Amino acid sequence: MPQSLKSNIMIKRTVVRRWADPVSATVSEPSSEPLVWFPQYGGMRSAEIPQAVIFALRQKARQLPDVHVLMIEDDSSIAEMYRLQLEHDGYRVSVATTGEIAFSTLSGLAPDLVLLDLLLPDRSGFEVLAALNERFPNHPPVVILSNYGEPSMIDRGRALGAVEYLVKSRVTPAEISGQIPGWVELGRRRGQKES
Repeated sequence: MPQSLKSNIMIKRTVVRRWADPVSATVSEPSSEPLVWFPQYGGMRSAEIPQAVIFALRQKARQLPDVHVLMIEDDSSIAEMYRLQLEHDGYRVSVATTGEIAFSTLSGLAPDLVLLDLLLPDRSGFEVLAALNERFPNHPPVVILSNYGEPSMIDRGRALGAVEYLVKSRVTPAEISGQIPGWVELGRRRGQKES
């Protein structure tokens, strides 16, 4: 296990090892205060978060247009990882853990993009995408994020209208976040052509 991971191991919200701050070269004692994770900054205790970091994150979020992403993902750790990155980058994120929750979310909110997992507890992602095409003909662009990378599955996803099919192990949340403006623009152009 890399040293950077060993230094921040938490069990029952208690840091079990000392960790050294590389900037000030001080060693912190174990604490029961949970670490807060920030993309590009790592884990910090809330009292240690510099105000400059918080200000920079707020400024970055204000510079982006208001884009709402609906993530349909039943694995809470994956959903949380993507939610943290996307919100850090200024996007609004809703998470639906089943196809039915996704449909009710789409009925009430108008997301600009859907990130869709294929393995859901109530139905397959392909069934969700087919139902989206029937129930919401002008639905936002759908990007499939799956653990399956077989060519036949990629072809099926594209045939159902997904704008992209990505294998989770081959992309990072930051890479996904960087591609969102292009996918949203593609969806807006598609919507203008259909009008």
